[in-house]
Amino acid sequence: MATVSITSDDGELDSASAVLEVQATNPDYNQPALRVKQSGRHGGAASIRIDDPNPDIELVETGLVGDQPGAGKFEIAVQDDRFQINGRRATVNPDEQGFDTIIVLQRPATGGNLGFGFVKASHFGRFGGGRGAIVIANATVAPSENVVGAGILYVEDGALKFRGSNGTVTELAPA
Repeated sequence: MATVSITSDDGELDSASAVLEVQATNPDYNQPALRVKQSGRHGGAASIRIDDPNPDIELVETGLVGDQPGAGKFEIAVQDDRFQINGRRATVNPDEQGFDTIIVLQRPATGGNLGFGFVKASHFGRFGGGRGAIVIANATVAPSENVVGAGILYVEDGALKFRGSNGTVTELAPA
């Protein structure tokens, strides 16, 4: 049972509306608008819990310069047994708006798979029937520049490749 409970039955709200809004309105101070502190000793309780048919948290960076409609907009979401990090599509067309999947993590009990690089989580399918598998989509553009002090792992036409910091591309596994 909650110590404090806020309940709303106002009916349909605009998508920009909320049951509860917390604002920190002084732009001269960079401080949290909401802070959760717990005094538990065992760490077993959730500090924040969302019970929802489609639970997600949207993160929107404000004050960006430029006209990229998807810039600074991300979502952390749960879809069935998949935990997703999504990025807002860079489009102004309302019919094409939404989120593209960046990374998907699956619960160990249902496969324990990891996938990234596909636009939609459904494109991972059943992760090739694997358990504990990593699925990497083909790079839409193969890397053409070097990263100093690092290497780049990517998939091109189904082949796993590595580009070293000196520009050497090695095919680790053919398609």
